[in-house]
Amino acid sequence: MLKVLRDNLKYLSWILWVVILVFVVFVFVDFGGGLGGGQQSRTTAVRVGDEAVSQKEFEREYRRLEGQYRQAFGGQWNAEMADRMQLPQQAISRLVDRRLIAGEARASGLAVGDDDIRTAILAFPALQNAQGEFVGHEEYQRFLRAYGYTAREFEQLVREDLLIQRFSTLLNSGVAVADAEVERAWRERNERAAIRYLLAPNARYQAQAQLDAAAVAAYFAAHSDEFRLPDQRVVDYLLVDEAKLRAGVAIERADVERAYAERRAEFEQPEQVRARHILIKVDDRRDAAQARAVMSSIQARLGRGESFEKLAAELSEDPGSKQRGGDLGSFGRGQMVPEFEQAAFGAQPGQVVGPVETSFGLHLIEVLEHTAARAQPLAEVEARLRSELVAQRAGELAEARARELAARIGRDKPADEAAWRALADGTTVELLTTPAFGQDEPVAGIGRNPEFAAAAFGLDTGAHSQPVRVARGWAILRLRESKPARAPELAEVEARVRAAAERERSGQLAAAELERAKAALAGGRKLDEIAAGLGLEVRDSGEFGRQDAIQGLGVAPAVADAAMALGVGAAGGPVVVPQGAVLFEVTARKVFDAARFATERETLRDELRRTEADKLLAAWLARRRDEIGVEYDPELAARLGLATRAS
Repeated sequence: MLKVLRDNLKYLSWILWVVILVFVVFVFVDFGGGLGGGQQSRTTAVRVGDEAVSQKEFEREYRRLEGQYRQAFGGQWNAEMADRMQLPQQAISRLVDRRLIAGEARASGLAVGDDDIRTAILAFPALQNAQGEFVGHEEYQRFLRAYGYTAREFEQLVREDLLIQRFSTLLNSGVAVADAEVERAWRERNERAAIRYLLAPNARYQAQAQLDAAAVAAYFAAHSDEFRLPDQRVVDYLLVDEAKLRAGVAIERADVERAYAERRAEFEQPEQVRARHILIKVDDRRDAAQARAVMSSIQARLGRGESFEKLAAELSEDPGSKQRGGDLGSFGRGQMVPEFEQAAFGAQPGQVVGPVETSFGLHLIEVLEHTAARAQPLAEVEARLRSELVAQRAGELAEARARELAARIGRDKPADEAAWRALADGTTVELLTTPAFGQDEPVAGIGRNPEFAAAAFGLDTGAHSQPVRVARGWAILRLRESKPARAPELAEVEARVRAAAERERSGQLAAAELERAKAALAGGRKLDEIAAGLGLEVRDSGEFGRQDAIQGLGVAPAVADAAMALGVGAAGGPVVVPQGAVLFEVTARKVFDAARFATERETLRDELRRTEADKLLAAWLARRRDEIGVEYDPELAARLGLATRAS
């Protein structure tokens, strides 16, 4: 299989994460709730071929992922961000991929022995004392209990992680990166330029750029391939609208009280501390004595009245909190390493404690708030619970109504539009028709919904789908028309053609005017003088690389390439960009450094090799998911908006 993957490397086109050792304890991770729904379940969340992933594993992975995001975003992290990032879907996808990769590793003959697991656990930073020795059996068991693992579960996770690491190493070893590719990547990262430029915008030439019908037709004839229409579908669909169903849902007080009792643990708010910190790392660049010296100077500045927040923003080496003046947000017990937790929970609001030594370095901690544990009373959460119950009930009613309609359609086989329209009740169910859409395009009224598109493109004309989850509820599709990929008639795309043709013409007019300005520049006139004469503004780009956005222009590779080919003081352009045309002069350049490249070449080659291996792994995972089949628990699938079976 590995040979097949390597042989097909050049055909791969997208990147996923490479699975590495994932059980990492962060200093500022919150492993608290986020899934809701009460107690953990040990039932199956998803089946990957013959292997099962339990609900417990899913919930644990969700919390680990949430903790990583919470660490990265600090006090900015909230439930809305979690929804937007689709954390449950990410968590289940990661677990599925782990199962697939571990299975392939075993099939490739890789194995992990008990001695390997023992060595990995003994070397685990969170299980070592200050002298770098294993903390012992009792502390090991306490560690496992703190994170909800049995010894068997944790050791099996370590076994799987090591197996995946070895597979990744084997995969990396089969990827070659040519010298020319390494040099190209180095140049893209390290060659830099800065320019001063004029932008002659398209809008300046709008009146002159208007084209008659003959010119538009000529442009279309010359660029017809750019306007080809993809394979498209037009569908009628019955929409069972959840929002309209909600209006008729009544939730009794007893239902709210029952939900509160069942989910009471969700409303327990543990003792929490909100704190800032300043981290000074102990690492290869700085030993403990040097870190203490740095920390002493910080304490002296605090003693002279400087702001803790200001010093944290200036000096802290924790990237997750530095930009917020060291603010970590609120956290409970068990979410920090023990030394940090003990100091923070032992201090009073307003008190600064430390330096506190952890495996990450030295910390000064300023406690901002200390909140005692409490249970939110029903009165505080009643509105939220009632809203959630209404949404849940409406969702259940919508799905049941959609499945009832699908069964009726299967039984009665309505043959024409009138019969389908008769299925709509004018209130909660309506019949709608999409415009023509491609498989990878958003659908008007639906948005970008891969399941909806897959259902549409899997139907024969007149056939109907099973219910499909959409943002507004549930949809049952009927294929109205199939349009194969084709070259359109001008009338179908005339608005797009005219816009493209007039944009091209505006760019040509802008470039012509700036070409005359460039001649004046070569004749000794200054860029600022030319700009004033044209009524344009001279802008500074700031420093940029070949792939970077240029201030005021965005990503403009033609401008970047032109600037990289010139020396300081040289004039470049005009270059046509989507906004118009650009004339510039180079104000700074960082050129290719052969000696530095020679020093960094092999490190960069390794990085590029890993990136190519990522692509390889991603493409293989996508194909393997299709081959082996992934089956989700129906309740979980409904909650996450997934098809019950992905194959």
